[in-house]
Amino acid sequence: MAERLTRQEQRERNRLALLEAAEKVFAERGVQGASVDEVAAEAGLTKGAVYSNFDGKEDLLLAVMRHGLGREARAQSERLLHGGRDAGELVAEFGAYWEESARNGEQDRFARLTVEFMVHATRDPAVREQLVALLFPPGGPDRHPLAPPGSGLAGLPYEQADAILKSLDIGMRLLALLAPERCPPELFSTALRLLTAPEAGD
Repeated sequence: MAERLTRQEQRERNRLALLEAAEKVFAERGVQGASVDEVAAEAGLTKGAVYSNFDGKEDLLLAVMRHGLGREARAQSERLLHGGRDAGELVAEFGAYWEESARNGEQDRFARLTVEFMVHATRDPAVREQLVALLFPPGGPDRHPLAPPGSGLAGLPYEQADAILKSLDIGMRLLALLAPERCPPELFSTALRLLTAPEAGD
């Protein structure tokens, strides 16, 4: 017997299908090159389904970014940020996690979309403000969990350490796509170790 979904369940299923389709289409075609019609077709839905879930193309893009960042945060939380491990252990595990996801291509599409949307946002102040709020949510502990005591990162406020680590993550993902022979996945772990090593004299 076919599964019967409530109206709300069907709406949520359609929304997820549109988010996944939009990530694929915008990553492949670019923000300017892709259309809402293409996203709807990729999801197997109508253009009306897009507009019943999102206010337009930019609202859809922001929702895709929110979805992708949430997915990444959940994956990191499940694998890393629990169990009371110290910062040094977290650094090693995060480096290994990043290498694994880079090697198996898990983040390739989202990495392309992130860079594409960041460039787009630099041209639109309203979009830029919303994207910055997504990438850098307010609050956070005094010290970044990936900043071991005695390291240069540990001496920085959380927001600055977070910005440095996000820059490394996004930049390395893009370079690994652009020139994998010059930027192999293990280079991320090397850079992370250098950033989190104790400062001379400590």
